[in-house]
Amino acid sequence: MCGKPTFELAGAEEQVVVPPSSLPSTPAVALPAQLPVSFSNPIALRVAFLMSLGIMLTTMIPVVNVLSPIWWLVAGLGAVLLYRRLTGLSLSVQAGARLGSITGVLAFISLVVIIGLTIALSGSEVFQEMLKQNPNASEVLNNTPALVFATGLALAVLFAMVVGICAAGGALGARFANRNAKV
Repeated sequence: MCGKPTFELAGAEEQVVVPPSSLPSTPAVALPAQLPVSFSNPIALRVAFLMSLGIMLTTMIPVVNVLSPIWWLVAGLGAVLLYRRLTGLSLSVQAGARLGSITGVLAFISLVVIIGLTIALSGSEVFQEMLKQNPNASEVLNNTPALVFATGLALAVLFAMVVGICAAGGALGARFANRNAKV
């Protein structure tokens, strides 16, 4: 016999091999290693995508979009809380800020798409309205390098604001979620 416990049943011609009971030193199911919060973490990416969809929807509502910085903060905070609910893991403040910044990057991409589609669908109406509000804007609109610079600067400022505020919301969410868990 090969060292495995066997039992013979009375009157049976077969031997039944019974595996040893689960040993306490070996777990029955090995838990997968926790992935760090990054773009390669599928759960973090899904959570960030859902929160960025929420930001996109709130920016499309005319009166509600005035409070966009608050929604960016709430999206970062909500991403941490949703991630914690889905995984059961509490995040450090650094990981919460990272999840918030992932949310911010995806939200920025959706905002740029919305702005681009708005300009593409409305055509020159947006620029005509801009000229009505500020007649000096015609100098920038007629000067291609100045227009490219102004657009790039506006996108850089928007990126910094969205990602920064979402990251702050994620850090706050992780901080307050961890403080409530310790009580």
